[in-house]
Amino acid sequence: MTTKIAAYPEVVIQPASRVSTEGRHAPDIKTPLDLQEKLLEIVDTGKTRATEWKGRLQDDIREKPIQSVLIAAAIGAAIALIVGRRR
Repeated sequence: MTTKIAAYPEVVIQPASRVSTEGRHAPDIKTPLDLQEKLLEIVDTGKTRATEWKGRLQDDIREKPIQSVLIAAAIGAAIALIVGRRR
């Protein structure tokens, strides 16, 4: 699809090719339905990854409960120091 500028009919603008960071061409989304399908796919992928991450985290906590408690306590102390300094 080309675009012509009304003030300069001799100028024709070609659409730029979008390239992703991996070097592959990004798919052109032509309709709102295509966009909706792509968004649903991204959400499903995110849900799957979050579920897998949650399962691995729970397994790690079960395997090393003391280390997990100490890490949580250290994170809580760091947050308390940061929030406490603001007041």
